[in-house]
Amino acid sequence: MVSYSSCRITFAGLILLLVSSCGVDRCEGLGEFGFEFHHRFSDQVLGVFPGDGLPHRDSSKYYRVMAHRDRLIRGRRLATQDQPLVTFADGNETVRLNGLGFLHYANVTVGTPSSWFLVALDTGSDLFWLPCDCTSCVRKLKAPGGSSLELNIYSSNASSTSSKVPCNSTLCKRSDRCASPNSNCPYQIRYLSNGTSSTGVLVEDVLHLVSVVDKLQ
Repeated sequence: MVSYSSCRITFAGLILLLVSSCGVDRCEGLGEFGFEFHHRFSDQVLGVFPGDGLPHRDSSKYYRVMAHRDRLIRGRRLATQDQPLVTFADGNETVRLNGLGFLHYANVTVGTPSSWFLVALDTGSDLFWLPCDCTSCVRKLKAPGGSSLELNIYSSNASSTSSKVPCNSTLCKRSDRCASPNSNCPYQIRYLSNGTSSTGVLVEDVLHLVSVVDKLQ
C-alpha cells in the first residue's frame, strides 16, 4: 500500500564558506594562490581516476546511477533519524526536453484534488513554476513517434488548498512592486534559454509526496 503525504514546498540552500585566518597580529604573504573544486565524477577527475563502471554521461542509465548514489548517501545521513525518504507521487524520473528550452522536467502532483503537471526543475530557485490560467503556455507535447500528450494547466480556483501569496509574506521577494501589503505578490523570471520566462503572481499549494520505500514495493 502506498502512503501519501502532503507538504508546503520549502527548500534550503547550502553555502560552503571557506575562511582563511591568521593567529598572529600580522599576516603577510608573497604572491597569490588558488584552487578549484571538482566533483568526483567530473571529467577532470575521471581523466585521472577512471570511473568504476559508470555509464556514458548524459545517458538515462548514467542519471539513474547518480540518483541511486544520492539516495544511498541521503539514506546514510538519515539512518539515525525518523524522517522517511520521500519522492514525488509519480517518482523522481526526469527528462530533458530540447523543444522546451533544453531544460530537465519532472512530473509532479499538486493541489486538492490532486492533478499532475510537467514542471521544469530550476536549480537556481526554490520554487516550482506551473502553467497557471495562461494563454500562451504549451498545452500539448509531441513525441518523436508522432503521438502527443495533453498537458494540464493549473487553476487556483480548481484547488481547495490553493492560496495566493500576499505581499507581506516572507515568501514574497518583490514587495517593492506591491500596491499594498495585502496585494498579491508579483514575480518575473527570465532564463538564459531563449523564449523561457515566467511572470504572474505567486500561489502556494500542496505538493503530494510518497515514501521511497513504499514506491519501490
